This record gives sequence, C-alpha cells and structure tokens, in this order.
Amino acid sequence: MRPTNARSVEPAPMPLLPPPPAAPQPQAITQAAPPDPFALPVKPEDDLKQRALKSAFNVDKQLRKEAWTQRDRAVVNDTTPLAAAIGSAYVGGSSGAIGEMVMADGSRVTKWRMPGGGTACIYKEPNTFSGGRDPFRDTGRTSVRSCP
Repeated sequence: MRPTNARSVEPAPMPLLPPPPAAPQPQAITQAAPPDPFALPVKPEDDLKQRALKSAFNVDKQLRKEAWTQRDRAVVNDTTPLAAAIGSAYVGGSSGAIGEMVMADGSRVTKWRMPGGGTACIYKEPNTFSGGRDPFRDTGRTSVRSCP
C-alpha cells in the first residue's frame, strides 16, 4: 500500500530538439541539351483565322465531292449526235495568223490560216493621203481576199 500523503512524481519534460536537417532538394540542370539533329521540326499552331479557313476549305471540298455523283458524270460526259458530227467535221489544226507583210503601195497584208486548212489574206489600206482619197472617210479599210 501506498501512503496517502505521498506526492506523485511527474516525469520531467523532454528538451525540445530542432528537427533533423532535411535532405537537400535536387537542383534543376540549367545547361540545355543540344538539339536532336534527327528530330522533326515543330509545326507552329494555327491561329483562329487559319483554323477557320482550313475548316471552311475542308467543308467545301467534302460538299463538292458529295455533289459530283456517278449520275452527274454520265450526263456531263454524254456525247450528243450533233456534238459527234461537229467533231468529225473539223479538219486541220487551229486557226491563226501565219505571217504579215507590207506591200509596195504601203498596205499591210496578213496571211490567215482558216480552221478547215485553207488560207485567206486580210488587206489593210495604208493611212496615206495619196490617190485623191478622203483621209477621214477612206483610211484604214480592211478587205479579205484570196492570197496571191
């Protein structure tokens, strides 16, 4: 048994110790690694305007693709009898000017090749005042004749 007037013994307080030092944090490497020579170039991101334009282009492309059906191709590529007859009647190359020369009287002559293969000459009157012609009424006349 214990005596009643005995004092209870309290434990002595523990002294406060500073916390142990923390492990040092690893520091980031500030030296940049050399660029990879085999890496693909980074594609810059498009702004809002460029994305809208590309989207509109893709929508237009898709709509055109859907609108051009096989039935439409058959109608466009169909050859009518009139078109076949006109195509078979065409002979020779294209038409156009072959050459141009100046005659002794000063008139210019242009030799022209016709679509059928024939030739014609276009005579342009000179712009001179000789021969008693009225310069305001008679100059610059053009006539088409057979070539000499």
